[in-house]
Amino acid sequence: MMKRWGIIILAAIALVPLIQLNKARRTVIASARPGLQDLLTGFSSLPAPGDAEYRDLFRYFVEGFETYRSEHGALALYPGMASRHGERADALEGFSRSAPLWGAWVHGGRPQQLRLGSGTVVDLAVEFRKGVLEGTDRSSKEYWGDIADLDQRIVEASDIALALWFFRDQVWSGLSAPQKTQIADWLRQAEVHRVSDNNWHLFPVFIESALRVLGMPGEPSDAEGHYARFREFYRGDGWFSDGPGGTFDYYNAWAIQYQLYWLQTLDPQLDRQFIDTARRAFLAKYPYLIGPQGLPILGRSICYRMAAPAPLVFGQQTDPDEVSPSEARRALDATWRYFIQKGALENGNVSQGYCGADPRILDNYSGAASCLWALRSLIVAYSMPQDSPFWRTPPGLLPVERHSYSIQIPPTGWTVTGDQETATVVINRSTSNSARPISLSDYDTVHRLATALLWRPFRPENSDSKYGLDSYSSSKPFCGCIQSSGSNY
Repeated sequence: MMKRWGIIILAAIALVPLIQLNKARRTVIASARPGLQDLLTGFSSLPAPGDAEYRDLFRYFVEGFETYRSEHGALALYPGMASRHGERADALEGFSRSAPLWGAWVHGGRPQQLRLGSGTVVDLAVEFRKGVLEGTDRSSKEYWGDIADLDQRIVEASDIALALWFFRDQVWSGLSAPQKTQIADWLRQAEVHRVSDNNWHLFPVFIESALRVLGMPGEPSDAEGHYARFREFYRGDGWFSDGPGGTFDYYNAWAIQYQLYWLQTLDPQLDRQFIDTARRAFLAKYPYLIGPQGLPILGRSICYRMAAPAPLVFGQQTDPDEVSPSEARRALDATWRYFIQKGALENGNVSQGYCGADPRILDNYSGAASCLWALRSLIVAYSMPQDSPFWRTPPGLLPVERHSYSIQIPPTGWTVTGDQETATVVINRSTSNSARPISLSDYDTVHRLATALLWRPFRPENSDSKYGLDSYSSSKPFCGCIQSSGSNY
């Protein structure tokens, strides 16, 4: 008993300065950034958000970065639950997962300079240039760090490479030869180190393609081997297992198909027939998983939920026979509107859960800025000019808004049903094991103490609930809908 109380006292001592620091920081930021929620009110209330609402949404995330950025802009220290990768990697994600959004905005022909609510004008290209040069400079105090085997920096390097391609005219073309070499040398580290045996195999492939397009080809790497290994995960009908274990989830949408889209944009001839065929097959059924009242969410990285429409947004461009601009626009509008209303935005960031922050479902590899991968649907959308069919065609209806249905996705073992009357989408799993637990393990005192004492996250895995239930419904998400406090910053 005395030992247990000793642990509790030590944990409390460890937590007090963290709580005080976070509270003080929130107070300062709140007074420095008033009224930002007003910018999102229109997006939440309108049946169909327009250009102004999407511009305000973009500004919201730029405001968030500017609030929490480091001195030289290579890092962003958002408040929130930490990852197991360490503070530097978490702060790198604040930059690497924001920069493609800025690049897409400019790439789509929108203004490079943005006036924030405070009146400050931010030049997005200048902001990116400063950050990427500081982050790749070994002599800088904001250096992102050397890349090692199974390093989170491998993931982030891919997003940096995409941002560089977006900003190739505004930033890359104006860099000196030594500056280009500095950046390329840091990125190339991601090509030679061991990656997780799943969707990670696409990261070194994309980085090599981006550097080649940017005129910085390096020594021969094992990109072909990585791509060949990734191909082994294909299970048909456009679906890939996320590694050899045979699990299926929304990574097919916001990681695999997304990465293949950009990879094909940079290298149109790479395995063209296979990628085209897989994408078309995926798009034939994927729209049935998107509803106006949330998603039949399952699997890991649930906080990326607003990225789910990404394949439809680029699909209306690549395969208009499968996805129309009006359907894709409705998917983006409905998804962002629903989650904004449910509290998915806070602190200039995306909350760490399904609605608001929820440690029960936040993976231990996810940090305060990790959930910015949710921006991937916006990245695809903003990369398209404002006069493109996607932005100019009035929103249409999603499949579940047009009719009820029941469809099979054989590789996954799923039967997807949609009820038009309730706009509910359900995934029924034929391979489930009813003996598995059906409730989530709580983030209890033991998890909190371990996290506080060891300075690393010990959140419950809850893999059985994420992957093993009989069904997953959009109207009754298995994790519930814990809403955020509604704070801006």
